[in-house]
Amino acid sequence: MPERRASGAYRRLAVFDLDRTLLDDHAEISDDVAQRLTAVHHADLACTVASGRDMQRIIPFLKRLDWLSVPVIAEQGAVIADPADGRLLLEQMVSREVILGSLDVVRSCGLPVNMILYGRGEPQAFHAPGTPRRDDGIREFTNEHNLDTQGVRKITLICAPEDAANLQRALDRTLGSAATVVRADVNFLNVMDAGVSKGSALAWLMSYLGVVRENVMAVGDCEADRSMFAQAGVSVAVANADEGTRSLARFIVPANTEQGAAVALEEFARDEFGRLSGE
Repeated sequence: MPERRASGAYRRLAVFDLDRTLLDDHAEISDDVAQRLTAVHHADLACTVASGRDMQRIIPFLKRLDWLSVPVIAEQGAVIADPADGRLLLEQMVSREVILGSLDVVRSCGLPVNMILYGRGEPQAFHAPGTPRRDDGIREFTNEHNLDTQGVRKITLICAPEDAANLQRALDRTLGSAATVVRADVNFLNVMDAGVSKGSALAWLMSYLGVVRENVMAVGDCEADRSMFAQAGVSVAVANADEGTRSLARFIVPANTEQGAAVALEEFARDEFGRLSGE
């Protein structure tokens, strides 16, 4: 059980996925959305982000919205950090077993796949045979003998959208209960150790802040966000979310390109979600 933050300042918490939820299709926050989000001021309400991105790529959005008062969930739940100073409050690593098992799948699946390991050190990339090589400066490895398995927090696999379901099934068969495998986009899969997810990180954060389930809203668009819905009293999907995610959400707001995140925060701040749904 994490130690509760001494201030206990917040009664309500709103947690937003970034890509295709808080951000538009150009991976930006429009001026109109930013204005609406920053206009929501309630002394008992805090906002934060839960993303597959690392802290470096999350912080600029938090600073723009002035969402720096509570910790952030990063790297698909493997990291929780204080946005004010970057201090890690929670860090969960991928085991060597899961890393090598993922590598075996990529090498043997017969699909064009890029596999990237993220964590404490520089990212490392492996390309399945026949896969175009990425020109992004990431250190490449060819097999487990030149692979650094220390300090890896998340594995990302990038494939063609039509191959994602087959690749996910292959990972599930090989890794079994040792890993969590989720689709973060139509052609992105993330692999973490078992029990690591945005939902488990949100449960940790709720305990840390002393916020109860009924006063937490989670907003997302894809499979990687569904674990948060099980923790939050108010689960919200943007209209552009995939069908499975929409079916699990209690509420649907407009799409990410139609200021859905702003609508969600405004309604949550006014305690109007229940009333809007006829409850």
